[in-house]
Amino acid sequence: MPKRILWIDAIRGISILAMITFHFAFDLMYFGFAEPALIYQPDWRLFERMIACSFLFIAGLSFFITHRSCIKWISFIRRYGVTAVCAVLISTVTYILFNNDMIRFGILHAISVSGLLSLLLLKLNSFYLVLLAALISLINLIIPQPVEGDYFWQWLIYTTETPNSLDYRPIIPWVVPFILGMASYRFFKKWGLLEKSNANIHRELSILSWLGRNSLIIYLIHQPILFAGFLLLLQVS
Repeated sequence: MPKRILWIDAIRGISILAMITFHFAFDLMYFGFAEPALIYQPDWRLFERMIACSFLFIAGLSFFITHRSCIKWISFIRRYGVTAVCAVLISTVTYILFNNDMIRFGILHAISVSGLLSLLLLKLNSFYLVLLAALISLINLIIPQPVEGDYFWQWLIYTTETPNSLDYRPIIPWVVPFILGMASYRFFKKWGLLEKSNANIHRELSILSWLGRNSLIIYLIHQPILFAGFLLLLQVS
């Protein structure tokens, strides 16, 4: 196994487990085993946002670790190309299942576009990256939303033409945790936390790291498995 930064994989693995927990709660609600507004409660909404932020933050940090010295185009195209294709797949599947509530610009879309935009930010140091993230956050706070805009601009910001969606992560403000992940590289490097290792590790950390390394495929297959389980449960009950 190639050397990796194990704690980054482990954090991503924890995020995957949290995401599965949230989607399990959604499925309980969807199939009538829980109250209809379960995941729309403030604590569940906060939980959902924390999960999305963790994925974007780690994606930004990983992006900067890989491309900080020079853009590795083959790696970039392979990683973000696959993510973009999976984003289209998610949109297609959710359109078939949920029609108007389909995912048009969700977490995978946000990661793909954030990576593309961040190619322009690689020369910025941590101070300017944090400043940019703060500026985008401020814009998000002071501009009344939804803004007057066409359906096309929903990828950038919440507009008057943005339809309802099961997962919606427009670039403003969701590029912010991605940029902060990039900015954090300098501090993690200074603290010696970016050393790669293939040393033996505890079983629990090894499992989390495995989940993190396979986060995309787990993201794609976990809901079909959960749906199949709930459908089977409905049949037998």
